[in-house]
Amino acid sequence: MRLRPGLACLLGLSVLASACTEQPGNPETEDPNDGLLRDFVDGKFDDAGHPLNAKVVEADAIAGDTCGTARNGAVELKRTCDVVMPMGAEVGGLTVNARVRVRSHPSRGPIVVVTAKDLSGAALGSETLTVSRLRARNRWVDVPVRIQQAARVARVTLEVSPGAAVDLQYVEVFPKELGVVIAPGSGIYRDSDVITIELPRGKKVERFEANGIDLRPRLEMADARLVTKTTTAFRTLISFKVGDLMPDRAELVELRVHSSGDTSRAQLRKTPPPCVFEGDPDGVKVLVTGFQPFPADGWHENVSAVAVGEARPSALRGVALMKLILPVEYDRAASLVTDVIARCEPAHVLSFGQGGGSIALEQTAYNLQDTGELSGGAPDNRGIIRAAQPISMDAPATRTTLLPLDAIEAALVDLGESPQPSDDPGRYICNNVMFANIGAIGPRGGRAGFIHLPYTTRFDDATRSRFGQVVEAAVQATVDAP
Repeated sequence: MRLRPGLACLLGLSVLASACTEQPGNPETEDPNDGLLRDFVDGKFDDAGHPLNAKVVEADAIAGDTCGTARNGAVELKRTCDVVMPMGAEVGGLTVNARVRVRSHPSRGPIVVVTAKDLSGAALGSETLTVSRLRARNRWVDVPVRIQQAARVARVTLEVSPGAAVDLQYVEVFPKELGVVIAPGSGIYRDSDVITIELPRGKKVERFEANGIDLRPRLEMADARLVTKTTTAFRTLISFKVGDLMPDRAELVELRVHSSGDTSRAQLRKTPPPCVFEGDPDGVKVLVTGFQPFPADGWHENVSAVAVGEARPSALRGVALMKLILPVEYDRAASLVTDVIARCEPAHVLSFGQGGGSIALEQTAYNLQDTGELSGGAPDNRGIIRAAQPISMDAPATRTTLLPLDAIEAALVDLGESPQPSDDPGRYICNNVMFANIGAIGPRGGRAGFIHLPYTTRFDDATRSRFGQVVEAAVQATVDAP
């Protein structure tokens, strides 16, 4: 399948920006995954897109002799720009964010350095947007600087590297506390294993559910020998053995913890997922995966889990189908996929996720975990945020899909769908799973890859059937392709 214009310069650990300078980004090109992480924004930002209670300095107020000329709601930055911030947001856990657009850049290294400073001019924190972290030129991205100490951000300095052309739309500062975290996360648990709930100091557990059953009374009334509470300067840790609070737990427990607007969730299993393949007992073994709802407090089902659940093994020819719903956690989702591949030995793996506005046939996975482009970051479902971290130090910078995307595209078009090629699966959990399933299946000679399904919040019978048929068509095309 042909790459869409402007997507050859997407983020990868060893992307060469010299190639990017030869292929300008096209801001007019539609990205099928636009809105991929929209649920981290909806309801939490004002109508201008700023976090609630943010102190914002817009382009018109930034323009001047020091910073540059304002044009079309942005400032064309000169070499260095000093932005004076208004009073406010003087507590710990701040996020300073600069909204920038890169029009050109050097072949490698830093493009722009964003530094938050206090009243004395001392640096409180800094973040560098480098060539290797840039997804594509001519797109607006956020460069967040996270500050933990209690301080007033008096000014923000942006330093543009020689050879770079950068526009600035605004600078904002807002309080951002770390949320609630379940550690160590989803996995196999014995009754004697310990779970720790970590939350900001002074915050309380407001809801504690296991498969929808409220366990908070049990947590609060437990003997101090069974539930330990430790308080540090910034955090509160609550630890307990699984069997003490959930002695009669099911084989699979969906654990959810909520505190002051933040939610964390994890899957607790007694044993690994069984290798159950349905359909033709002599057919080709195919594993399909979807995801839990996300964010952790997501109010609607995940379209990928709906699609995988609705797929009918009986509708497939020569296929034995295994279904698996993954936790939305950076390392745990990928490790669960690789474990199932090793134990259950499917010939092919098709992973599905919740995407943007179209069915996106992902072509490339990247050895990078990075949601720093979102203001405040995007935590996984257990509360972990990762920025500019490789998935594996020993793996290549990218892995190309092993799925027959041309055959899948044709099958989906026959269904009446309009799938789009995509070379940007994000750097969130979907990308991790794609990177893992290709790496695990490749040496076995099978097919593996990832498909994003359109963001969907309402699921009537017709919608469920539609997405089930999408999975069926993709699986059949994968098995039948030469």
